[in-house]
Amino acid sequence: MKFCRNCLYPDTKPSLELDNEGICAACKFSDEKDTIDWELRKKDLGKILDEYRSKDGSRYDCLIPVSGGKDSYFQTHVIKNVFGLNPLLVSFHPRDLVPLGRKNIENLKNMGVDYIEFTPNPIIYKKLQKIGLVELGDVTWPEHHGIFAYTVQVAVAYNIPLMIWGENTVAEYVG
Repeated sequence: MKFCRNCLYPDTKPSLELDNEGICAACKFSDEKDTIDWELRKKDLGKILDEYRSKDGSRYDCLIPVSGGKDSYFQTHVIKNVFGLNPLLVSFHPRDLVPLGRKNIENLKNMGVDYIEFTPNPIIYKKLQKIGLVELGDVTWPEHHGIFAYTVQVAVAYNIPLMIWGENTVAEYVG
């Protein structure tokens, strides 16, 4: 087993790639973020958001998957308060949230947004957890996939063409 020389992720993590120097692609991406012109990126984001903004306010402008963590709050704040869009928030929770997580979700809703929460069938979810643990070593594997699949289902059902993701999980975690 090999480990990233920077973050110590093991090469057993699915899709993790180490370069010739033993640094994972996620660490290299992290370094790249220091060179990004964030003001230019903000302008580019504004142009994209304007394309999808409801002209008459009759529909949601975008959909944001949220977990209740700090990233959820930040992206909701930016989309709603900085860019002035009307987002629909969606969440996938296979079990009860810890009290702080529930409080964070309530704080998100109190920002003046609509919110939908999905809880999967616990019997099926436990079977998927076992597969995730045995096959991939990740008991939360179905939760990761659940938020992606559920978000797309809600976007299609509500005819929302724009989804705002808080992070690019491939770039952030495996490269």
